[in-house]
This record gives sequence, C-alpha cells and structure tokens, in this order.
Amino acid sequence: MKVSVLIPMYNAEKYISATIENVLKQTWSDLEIIIVDDGSTDNSYTLAKQYESEKVHVYKQINKGASAARNLAFEKSTGELIQYLDADDFLSFNKIEAQVQLYTKINDKDAIIASGILLFDGDVMETICIPHRQMSTSYYNKPVDLLIDICLEKYIVQSSIWFVHRDLLTRVGGWNEQLTLNDDGEYFFRVVGQSSGVYFCSKGAVFYRNTPQSLSKQVSQKAIESQLLATKVMTQVVTGLENSKRARAACVNFYMQYITRFHSDYYNECATKEIRRLGFNINTFKKDKLYKVAYSILGQKLIKKLSKIYHRG
Repeated sequence: MKVSVLIPMYNAEKYISATIENVLKQTWSDLEIIIVDDGSTDNSYTLAKQYESEKVHVYKQINKGASAARNLAFEKSTGELIQYLDADDFLSFNKIEAQVQLYTKINDKDAIIASGILLFDGDVMETICIPHRQMSTSYYNKPVDLLIDICLEKYIVQSSIWFVHRDLLTRVGGWNEQLTLNDDGEYFFRVVGQSSGVYFCSKGAVFYRNTPQSLSKQVSQKAIESQLLATKVMTQVVTGLENSKRARAACVNFYMQYITRFHSDYYNECATKEIRRLGFNINTFKKDKLYKVAYSILGQKLIKKLSKIYHRG
C-alpha cells in the first residue's frame, strides 16, 4: 500500500535535508515524497532537488502559502494513504509502517489513524523531547467527541499526526488557501468530521520542532482574521455533527482561549458575537461552573469589556 508524504516548504534550508533523509529511513518502503517549494528565497529548493529520484519529487510555485503548497502536493501525489509533514519536523522511523498496519487491520477507507506527538528544540538527537497533550489512546467511534475534546483543550493536535486515505481527503476538499493561521486545524476538523472514526496508533510519533518564529505564534491582524475564520468553520463542523449544549459550550471555549492570547478588540468583538450566536451569555462566566476557570484567567476587567460588547451587539 503506497503512502505519499506531502511536504510544503518555505525557506527551510536549515532543515529540509534532514527531514527528507528522515522520511527515506522509514521502515515502510512503499512510499513517495512530494515536496512543493512555496517561492523560497533561500537555498531550500536547490537542496531538495538534490534528493530527487523515483521516490522524491520536487515542485516549485510562486509564494502562495503553505495551504496552496499542500494542495499542489496532494494533486501531484499517487499514494493511497496520505501523510502530511512540515519541512522542519520528523517522524519516528516506524510511524508510517505502524499506521499502515493498523489501517490495514481496520480496513475502512473512512477511518483516520492518529499518532503521538513530541516537542523538541534544536537537534532532536541532543534535546529532551516533551510529550504534547496528545490524543487519547482510546478509539473515537463518534468523531464529534474528539472535536469537542479538542475545543475543550484536552488535546493538542497537529497536521503530521494524521494518516488518511486519499478518497476521504478528495471528498472533503482542499486546504483553505485564504488562511494563514490554524489552516491545519480548520482542514482536519473537516476531515475528522467526515470520517467514520479515529484510531490512535501508539507505536509511532511525530517530532514537532518548537520554533519561536513559527507562523502559529504570529498575532498580526491577518493572523487574527484567519483564526476567526478558521474557528467559525471548525465550530460549524462541530455543531453540524451535534447541535447540543455541550457541543456549543465547547465551541464557546474555543473562542475564549484566543481572547487572552490576542488582546485584540477586533477579535473580542467578533468572538463575543459568535458566543451570543451559540446561545451563551458572556455574563454567565461568573456563575456557570464550566467557565469559572475562564473567568479566573481573564479577570473582571476583561469580562466587563466583553459584556459591553455582548450587549452592544
């Protein structure tokens, strides 16, 4: 069963050689590597081209963003199973083989296999790897349960943990090329939402590089707008699967977690309107058990500010 490893690349000359070599050392041999250079201005493309072979294919596009690069990589791929990988991250050498074996055992094209994830800084061989808040080892036969748990911040997931059949991805559609922040969250919420279930594979892991300058840590206006759009789609996926109080409450929590991160009046106003649309009153934060933690984190001053926005709308 052929696996396509899809790697978007932008100014990754420090990492791309090691990432390619890491994939080539996978214990599963029936694979291809599709790399799309997103208009790099450094030596990334030249370095990647040195690895070009029957297994490694390198393409180039003008700078359109990682989502566009992933869409092109998928278009060029031929594998039955798809593994996304960022240009500065690694996979444990057994990850693909272990997930193929579990996928074969399940024998369901709509099933998704997930792995663990470890954070590292610098050289993965010389650093201490810290486990992320990864998925539960239990099987989610109701995908909405996993999405609600993610909204409640029980787990942190990342695009490289997933292992998906191309037919499911084709049905879901491509990455949203308008997004710059949380594009992976928006995409995989849609994927998980159309899956038949999510299985956890304990025998492999992703090594995720913790880089302070990464796009996921940007809080520009463009990033804030991207996060708002992504969160709106993600919460629509959740409530489309289950329009219950617990599902809507989880979606509210998803909006709330970025209020303290962004410190943006624009985000606060938009998020508060969405909270109202989901049927919750910002003033209940003081009373509702579900939001006592949020209230203690945000503080009285910010809660009052959000309350004014809520009633103004």
